[in-house]
Amino acid sequence: MDEAEHLYQESLELFRSGHLDQAVQRLEQAVRLNPQNPDLLEALGVLYEKLGRLDQAIETMKRLVQLFPQHIMAHTNLSRFYVQKGMILEAEQEQGEARRLAWRAELQAQRALGNVREQSPEQETQARAREIEERIERYRKVIALDPADVLGYFSLGSALLDAKRFPEARDTFQKAVSVDPKHSPSYFNLGLALESLGETSEAIRVYEAGVNVAGERGDMIPLKKMSARLDMLRTKST
Repeated sequence: MDEAEHLYQESLELFRSGHLDQAVQRLEQAVRLNPQNPDLLEALGVLYEKLGRLDQAIETMKRLVQLFPQHIMAHTNLSRFYVQKGMILEAEQEQGEARRLAWRAELQAQRALGNVREQSPEQETQARAREIEERIERYRKVIALDPADVLGYFSLGSALLDAKRFPEARDTFQKAVSVDPKHSPSYFNLGLALESLGETSEAIRVYEAGVNVAGERGDMIPLKKMSARLDMLRTKST
């Protein structure tokens, strides 16, 4: 085992024992020794975020994307970090890129097995469903690692929305809001899940609460989205 790998393993042990600052120090040393190792960069970016060093987390993950543009988890993590910064447009762009790469990887794997030449619409739908399930499992693992990670719940709930698994999405966003009552994007997506379930009155209540939270925090994009949904639902109910 080389020194960088040894430091990486040490950092994992320190993280598991709750010594985040020391874990980051070990990873920083490992990255200096092996600055193009994707596992080291991804782990360092994630730990920066857990320490609240969000700008460093974003810069580290952007560096990983520059080195490895097809690294799915780099784009996934960037999306999560941008959401936390309130940069919703950038978050959606990164999430879209992660989905595109996952889709492409699935097609390449099938072609390598000789299973795919040109997909029918049904095959494309099935492949898309598999990609969503992979995202769901990925975010479940994020939550298992840190049950207090609001972005993990937000990302899982978003994947469940894409899968049209609305009861699970509702429950997941409710958990996100309970973990962080100030995370305005979770209110918006919780409202969407409730609307999809026909729970209009509860959706209105959630949007109203979310508008207050977004207004207090200055989260203008979620504020505008929830205000628009509120106007539409109130118009329908009159």
